[in-house]
Amino acid sequence: MLFLLFCGFIVLAVLIFDSRKNIRLLRTQIENLEHSLEIATRSDDLAAAANRRAQPAPATIRAKRSEPAESIAAPPTDEPIPEPVAREAAAEARTSEASRPAVSASKRFEDLIGGKLPIWIGGVALVFAGFFLVRFSIEAGLFGPAARCLTAAMFGLLLIGLAEFGNRIPRFGAIFTDDLRIGHSIAGAGIAVLYATLYMASELYGLFGLTASLVGVIAVTILAFILSRKHGPPTAIMGLLGGFAAPYVAGLGPESVAPLVIYLGVFTAGLFGLAIHRGWAWLALLATGGSVIWTSALLFMDIAEDSSIVGLFIMLLAIGGVLTLSRTGQNYGLPKSAIRSIPLVAGLVQLIMLAPLIQFSPVSWLFFAVLAVFAIALGWRDEEMTPAAAGALGLAFAMVGAALSDYGPDHGDLLPAIGFAILFGLAGHIFALREKSGRMWGLIGLAAPVGMLVLTALLGRFDWSENIWGAVCSVVAATAAIMAWRTHLIMKSPVMPLASAITAILLAAALWLWTPDRLAAIIPVAVAFGLAAWARHCDNRTLALQTFAAAMTGGLIAAVLSVEMISALFASLAGETDLYSYLPAVGPMIVKLLIPSFALVALAGIFGGTLDKRSSAAIAAAGVIGTGSFAYLLLKQILAIGPIDQFMQFGFAERITFTHLLALAGWLLLRRTWPADWADAATKLGWALVGVALFRFVYFDLMLLSPTSVYQAVGPAPFANLATLHYFGTAIWLWLFASSAASGDRANKWVRPLEIGSLLTTIAAVLVTVRQAVHGTNLATVMISASDPDDLMNIDRFGYTTTETYLYSAGLLLLAIAWLARGIQTSNAMLRIAGLLLLTLVTFKVFLVDAAQLEGVLRILSFLGLGIALIGIGWIYGKIMRREAHVEDEASVA
Repeated sequence: MLFLLFCGFIVLAVLIFDSRKNIRLLRTQIENLEHSLEIATRSDDLAAAANRRAQPAPATIRAKRSEPAESIAAPPTDEPIPEPVAREAAAEARTSEASRPAVSASKRFEDLIGGKLPIWIGGVALVFAGFFLVRFSIEAGLFGPAARCLTAAMFGLLLIGLAEFGNRIPRFGAIFTDDLRIGHSIAGAGIAVLYATLYMASELYGLFGLTASLVGVIAVTILAFILSRKHGPPTAIMGLLGGFAAPYVAGLGPESVAPLVIYLGVFTAGLFGLAIHRGWAWLALLATGGSVIWTSALLFMDIAEDSSIVGLFIMLLAIGGVLTLSRTGQNYGLPKSAIRSIPLVAGLVQLIMLAPLIQFSPVSWLFFAVLAVFAIALGWRDEEMTPAAAGALGLAFAMVGAALSDYGPDHGDLLPAIGFAILFGLAGHIFALREKSGRMWGLIGLAAPVGMLVLTALLGRFDWSENIWGAVCSVVAATAAIMAWRTHLIMKSPVMPLASAITAILLAAALWLWTPDRLAAIIPVAVAFGLAAWARHCDNRTLALQTFAAAMTGGLIAAVLSVEMISALFASLAGETDLYSYLPAVGPMIVKLLIPSFALVALAGIFGGTLDKRSSAAIAAAGVIGTGSFAYLLLKQILAIGPIDQFMQFGFAERITFTHLLALAGWLLLRRTWPADWADAATKLGWALVGVALFRFVYFDLMLLSPTSVYQAVGPAPFANLATLHYFGTAIWLWLFASSAASGDRANKWVRPLEIGSLLTTIAAVLVTVRQAVHGTNLATVMISASDPDDLMNIDRFGYTTTETYLYSAGLLLLAIAWLARGIQTSNAMLRIAGLLLLTLVTFKVFLVDAAQLEGVLRILSFLGLGIALIGIGWIYGKIMRREAHVEDEASVA
């Protein structure tokens, strides 16, 4: 009973699904026909009225209402219809069409519930009537098994007879002619009763054997399909359900796979033929689904001996299903590629399920390959079916992946992987230049070899040498390069940049496998050169970004390979003095650091026009940093400063040498006139070197490792020691850099800070010179013994003497006078102001600190000398200021 109820619901669902579109189309055609008639009639009346107004005695022309709507047109007149009247008629027709009420949802619901459902439910009720009739005969003991089956069969035939000839019955036949669905419902019920009778006769009572049961089911199925030509989908569905249930009714199973598959093949072919004849795409889908259910059930049974037959049926079913759906011409609102690929996808998935059961034998690969070729052929014949080929490639990946991961390394699985890579890759290369589907074909051509390579590398577990893997990567890279070359003429195609990127990655992988690890940083940079040349040839922005990515990857690898240099940098920033122990050997760093860094600089210089400014600057900066790091490594080899005693002796000399070399290089870059293409990069590099030099001076020489806080030998000469030369030299550099900034267009904001820094550094140079003159080569106020830095008893403290404080005042006073003199001579307001400020500070120091330590004549003489000096300076400065004001007044008057 549940089976019959289920069949009834399927009949109802498919009928509604199939007839809905036809009814809507018929309703639309009727409404359009009525509308055309109304518009034509209204246009006829308006044209006649216009002619009556234009002519004294117009002739009346009437359209024949008995003629078809297509033949009704405006009446012929000798004069054309006036344009205003025609516009009025068209506007009125559009208004009438817009105001025409649409069919409401409640009306459609009423039509379904009151007009359709009762008829189909009535058909299902007839099926139950036959079922209960047989049941009643059993319970009452009226008939034997044979009589019961005969009675049920006669009832089913009676229903079919009524469906076929009921319209000929006097009076009663009008029921069938008024609504054709009544006959359809009764015919479907009759087929269902006959199927139920055969099941009862064979399974319950054993009246029929296997052959007789199968023949009976086939006969009823054929009858159902013959009736479906007249009675439509319900009868065909009854035949479909009965046909697929026939093997189960007949008792066919795993012991008789061959007869079952032959029957399913013949039966499904008949369904496909009926679907093509009637244009029923739903019937083809249901037929495919029924066969898939049977084959899926067989896959879970012991069919090892008959697996080839099942695989052959699955392959033919997929091909037949796709071809049948393509002939029906119905898609039910779905993309054509989606609806027609259903049998193909089902077949490929079933073959993937079948392959492990037969240990991925060559037969399973052959069946899958046939469907793959069929999918490619579909895309070749119809560009809209190209997604089917892409789906087949995805399932091919699944098939190969399952084979590689199932039984471990098996070189026999390589042949299918290579075959599918060649098959789909070749098809993708051939069709990549198509106008509509070229992009998808190009992606297929790229994905096939690359995907198979990845699966083989991840799941294959083949114990191959690095040379073999490198060769495989180079072969796949060559296929991607060919795709990039073939598609580079297509504007805005995403395939070409993707193919170029894959080529670069695989080529880099091959070179990395073929070369020693120390060349790892050179490989990405070399690939970047190739990408840059290709980007210049194609004038492609995406390729330029790929070049930048490859170049920066090389820089990153170089940094990783030079991790000892980075450790030395952080140790230096932390105040470590024994940096030499952190540094690597020079020889290996030539290949690991110097060559890739120099290559990055060359890449930015050669292909600067291809890359954008930011990318080019970033690549050049990475190269310069690497090259500078290697230069630092070389310079550190000269003194090779290690223990603390060596640092105390040579540390300050080495550090100031590095700082002034950086400042010299920056000044030379800023001073020279460069070509237009190099000017911006040279200026940025120059200021970068200047910034590093100033950072070293401030961070190390003034803060972290100042010679006044950490003992470092500066030399015995009072005015030619390293500290004096370093601080005065830094002050000169700052003043020169301020002049360079003043001559630039964008660096004017740095002029004043650089000048102020130069003046402050000069003050520090004077103080350091005085400190050295008093204490000699050791300027530190605290000295820790090199033999035992942790012993606090070995700390020597050096204070400030009275003579030293007087010398500080004298030196700063001389400096202030020098600034004032130079400022007056050159009319430099900055020097004059700085001199006055320094003079004021020294005066306060003399009065508050120095004079407090003197007594008697010395105190009188100091104040007398200071007073005379200040008065003289004030008189000279005032005279200069008045002269400048007079010059400015004359210039303003002129």
